Amino acid sequence: MKSNVNEAILVLQYQIKRYQAMGNGAMCQTLTGKLNKLLAEQPIM
Repeated sequence: MKSNVNEAILVLQYQIKRYQAMGNGAMCQTLTGKLNKLLAEQPIM
């Protein structure tokens, strides 16, 4: 389960970088919100 969440975080980070490169700010904000939500759910190590 944890590896799936880590993979999802990496995918979102990659997608955010790609949309930033294309200049699509709205999609960047949407994906950043999803990323922040995933990160907030992670237990602190």
